[in-house]
Amino acid sequence: MPPTYSTIIGYFTVPTVAGWIVQAGGAGNYNRNINRTATKAGGFAAGAAGSGLGNIGGRLRGK
Repeated sequence: MPPTYSTIIGYFTVPTVAGWIVQAGGAGNYNRNINRTATKAGGFAAGAAGSGLGNIGGRLRGK
């Protein structure tokens, strides 16, 4: 079965995009950005949970 055009295009495109990521700041920079985003999301979730628990606790205590 002969290769399709999308296979041929993908064969040349994937290494090019990977090269751009490494040239833009390296894999370390890419991983740092992912970790920073995960940390922000975790902080937001913890803040929302704390706010909810504080609200429930205040209502139970009648304040």
